[in-house]
Amino acid sequence: MTNTATIDSLLLPMQQRPLFVPTECIADVIDYSRPTKAESDEDWYLGKIDWRGLSIPLITFERANQGRFAEFSATARIAVMNSTTGNKQLPFYGMVIQGVPQSIPVTEIDVRESTDPSGPAEITRLIVKEIAVAIPNLPRMEKLLTD
Repeated sequence: MTNTATIDSLLLPMQQRPLFVPTECIADVIDYSRPTKAESDEDWYLGKIDWRGLSIPLITFERANQGRFAEFSATARIAVMNSTTGNKQLPFYGMVIQGVPQSIPVTEIDVRESTDPSGPAEITRLIVKEIAVAIPNLPRMEKLLTD
């Protein structure tokens, strides 16, 4: 009998492929609110939103990954992300998601490689419990926000 560790993870619903992240990456999930006007030419940067008295940047992962992103959806929410890099300038940022994240505890046997090519904002793509998912490159997204 083997002792297989379980990792508590979340599936973040997106307009295309869901994102697979550790639970610790998410600080909060809030209703979608229109951001202030973006001071950037980057189409993935939507502007700023207020969250718990802080003004945090809001991004769309799909555009950063060179995918399609509809401006509005009835199921849109914002996942408030914890910084993965420990950058004190960017402790939190928002990412538009499409619904409520789903808890998905996984073990090593639940995960297998995907043959789908990954996008520029992804580390890789996997099949997790028979669901095609993407592993986002969150440190890269945070670097783009602070550059």
